[in-house]
Amino acid sequence: ILWENISVVTVVLIVGMIISWFVLARLRWGRYCYAIGGNEEASRLSGVPVKSVKVMAYALCGLFAAVAGICQAAQELQGDPEAGAGYELSAIAMVVIGGTTLRGGVGSIGLTVLGILIIGYLEKILSINAVGEETRLMLTGIIIVAAVIIQKRKIEGRN
Repeated sequence: ILWENISVVTVVLIVGMIISWFVLARLRWGRYCYAIGGNEEASRLSGVPVKSVKVMAYALCGLFAAVAGICQAAQELQGDPEAGAGYELSAIAMVVIGGTTLRGGVGSIGLTVLGILIIGYLEKILSINAVGEETRLMLTGIIIVAAVIIQKRKIEGRN
Protein backbone atom coordinates (compact mmCIF):
# COMPACT_ATOMS: atom_id res chain seq x y z
CA ILE A 1 0.00 0.00 0.00
CA LEU A 2 1.06 3.65 -0.24
CA TRP A 3 2.70 3.22 -3.66
CA GLU A 4 4.27 -0.09 -2.62
CA ASN A 5 6.24 1.47 0.26
CA ILE A 6 4.46 -0.30 3.12
CA SER A 7 3.38 -3.91 3.09
CA VAL A 8 -0.06 -4.96 4.29
CA VAL A 9 1.62 -7.24 6.85
CA THR A 10 3.26 -4.18 8.44
CA VAL A 11 -0.13 -2.51 8.73
CA VAL A 12 -1.56 -5.68 10.30
CA LEU A 13 1.34 -5.68 12.81
CA ILE A 14 0.75 -2.04 13.72
CA VAL A 15 -3.00 -2.59 14.13
CA GLY A 16 -2.30 -5.64 16.34
CA MET A 17 0.10 -3.61 18.48
CA ILE A 18 -2.42 -0.79 18.87
CA ILE A 19 -5.15 -3.24 19.86
CA SER A 20 -2.81 -4.95 22.34
CA TRP A 21 -1.73 -1.63 23.84
CA PHE A 22 -5.31 -0.46 24.19
CA VAL A 23 -6.45 -3.70 25.80
CA LEU A 24 -3.52 -3.92 28.23
CA ALA A 25 -3.29 -0.24 29.16
CA ARG A 26 -6.87 0.96 29.06
CA LEU A 27 -9.19 -1.94 29.88
CA ARG A 28 -9.87 -3.63 33.19
CA TRP A 29 -9.24 -6.99 31.51
CA GLY A 30 -5.67 -5.88 30.66
CA ARG A 31 -5.01 -4.94 34.28
CA TYR A 32 -6.35 -8.35 35.28
CA CYS A 33 -3.87 -9.98 32.88
CA TYR A 34 -0.96 -8.13 34.51
CA ALA A 35 -2.25 -9.04 37.97
CA ILE A 36 -2.62 -12.73 37.12
CA GLY A 37 0.85 -12.73 35.57
CA GLY A 38 2.30 -11.21 38.73
CA ASN A 39 0.57 -13.49 41.23
CA GLU A 40 -2.33 -15.70 40.21
CA GLU A 41 -3.36 -16.70 43.71
CA ALA A 42 -3.34 -13.12 45.03
CA SER A 43 -5.40 -12.07 42.01
CA ARG A 44 -7.96 -14.79 42.68
CA LEU A 45 -8.20 -13.76 46.32
CA SER A 46 -8.66 -10.13 45.23
CA GLY A 47 -11.74 -11.02 43.22
CA VAL A 48 -10.25 -11.28 39.74
CA PRO A 49 -12.09 -13.89 37.63
CA VAL A 50 -8.86 -15.78 36.89
CA LYS A 51 -10.29 -18.62 34.79
CA SER A 52 -12.29 -16.42 32.44
CA VAL A 53 -9.44 -13.92 32.05
CA LYS A 54 -7.04 -16.73 31.19
CA VAL A 55 -9.47 -18.22 28.67
CA MET A 56 -9.87 -14.82 26.99
CA ALA A 57 -6.08 -14.30 26.99
CA TYR A 58 -5.53 -17.65 25.28
CA ALA A 59 -8.34 -16.89 22.82
CA LEU A 60 -6.77 -13.54 21.92
CA CYS A 61 -3.39 -15.22 21.60
CA GLY A 62 -4.92 -17.82 19.27
CA LEU A 63 -6.55 -15.08 17.18
CA PHE A 64 -3.25 -13.24 16.79
CA ALA A 65 -1.47 -16.52 15.95
CA ALA A 66 -4.05 -17.23 13.25
CA VAL A 67 -3.63 -13.75 11.77
CA ALA A 68 0.16 -14.19 11.84
CA GLY A 69 -0.17 -17.54 10.07
CA ILE A 70 -2.36 -16.00 7.39
CA CYS A 71 0.16 -13.17 6.90
CA GLN A 72 3.05 -15.68 6.70
CA ALA A 73 1.21 -17.77 4.09
CA ALA A 74 0.32 -14.63 2.13
CA GLN A 75 3.95 -13.48 2.05
CA GLU A 76 5.21 -16.86 0.87
CA LEU A 77 2.23 -17.30 -1.49
CA GLN A 78 1.74 -20.82 -0.14
CA GLY A 79 1.02 -22.66 3.06
CA ASP A 80 3.93 -24.47 4.68
CA PRO A 81 3.52 -26.21 8.04
CA GLU A 82 7.26 -25.85 8.72
CA ALA A 83 7.41 -22.12 7.88
CA GLY A 84 7.35 -20.94 11.50
CA ALA A 85 9.80 -23.48 12.89
CA GLY A 86 12.37 -21.76 15.07
CA TYR A 87 10.40 -18.53 15.44
CA GLU A 88 9.62 -19.34 19.08
CA LEU A 89 13.14 -18.55 20.24
CA SER A 90 13.16 -15.24 18.37
CA ALA A 91 9.75 -14.30 19.77
CA ILE A 92 10.88 -15.03 23.34
CA ALA A 93 14.08 -13.02 22.77
CA MET A 94 12.13 -10.05 21.41
CA VAL A 95 9.78 -9.98 24.37
CA VAL A 96 12.49 -10.49 27.01
CA ILE A 97 14.74 -7.82 25.51
CA GLY A 98 11.70 -5.55 25.55
CA GLY A 99 11.62 -5.84 29.33
CA THR A 100 8.84 -8.36 29.88
CA THR A 101 9.88 -10.69 32.67
CA LEU A 102 9.52 -14.41 32.27
CA ARG A 103 7.96 -14.41 35.75
CA GLY A 104 5.04 -12.32 34.46
CA GLY A 105 3.29 -9.20 35.67
CA VAL A 106 5.69 -6.72 34.02
CA GLY A 107 5.94 -5.56 30.42
CA SER A 108 4.69 -3.14 27.80
CA ILE A 109 3.92 -3.07 24.10
CA GLY A 110 6.26 -0.15 23.43
CA LEU A 111 9.28 -1.89 24.90
CA THR A 112 8.34 -5.10 23.10
CA VAL A 113 8.43 -3.16 19.82
CA LEU A 114 11.95 -2.06 20.76
CA GLY A 115 12.86 -5.71 21.35
CA ILE A 116 11.35 -6.63 17.97
CA LEU A 117 13.49 -4.01 16.25
CA ILE A 118 16.68 -5.06 18.05
CA ILE A 119 16.34 -8.78 17.31
CA GLY A 120 15.00 -8.12 13.79
CA TYR A 121 17.96 -5.94 12.86
CA LEU A 122 20.40 -8.34 14.53
CA GLU A 123 19.00 -11.26 12.52
CA LYS A 124 19.10 -9.17 9.33
CA ILE A 125 22.74 -8.19 9.91
CA LEU A 126 23.72 -11.79 10.65
CA SER A 127 21.86 -12.98 7.57
CA ILE A 128 23.53 -10.41 5.30
CA ASN A 129 26.93 -11.48 6.63
CA ALA A 130 26.08 -15.14 5.86
CA VAL A 131 26.26 -16.28 9.47
CA GLY A 132 24.96 -19.84 9.82
CA GLU A 133 21.59 -20.71 11.32
CA GLU A 134 23.13 -22.54 14.29
CA THR A 135 25.26 -19.51 15.17
CA ARG A 136 22.22 -17.21 14.94
CA LEU A 137 20.22 -19.49 17.24
CA MET A 138 23.13 -19.63 19.68
CA LEU A 139 23.43 -15.83 19.74
CA THR A 140 19.67 -15.50 20.27
CA GLY A 141 19.89 -17.94 23.19
CA ILE A 142 22.79 -16.00 24.70
CA ILE A 143 20.80 -12.76 24.40
CA ILE A 144 17.83 -14.36 26.20
CA VAL A 145 20.02 -15.68 29.02
CA ALA A 146 21.77 -12.30 29.39
CA ALA A 147 18.43 -10.44 29.45
CA VAL A 148 17.01 -12.81 32.08
CA ILE A 149 20.13 -12.42 34.25
CA ILE A 150 19.91 -8.63 34.00
CA GLN A 151 16.20 -8.71 34.89
CA LYS A 152 16.90 -10.98 37.85
CA ARG A 153 19.59 -8.64 39.15
CA LYS A 154 17.23 -5.67 38.79
CA ILE A 155 14.55 -7.49 40.77
CA GLU A 156 17.02 -8.55 43.47
CA GLY A 157 18.33 -4.96 43.64
CA ARG A 158 14.82 -3.69 44.43
CA ASN A 159 14.33 -6.11 47.31
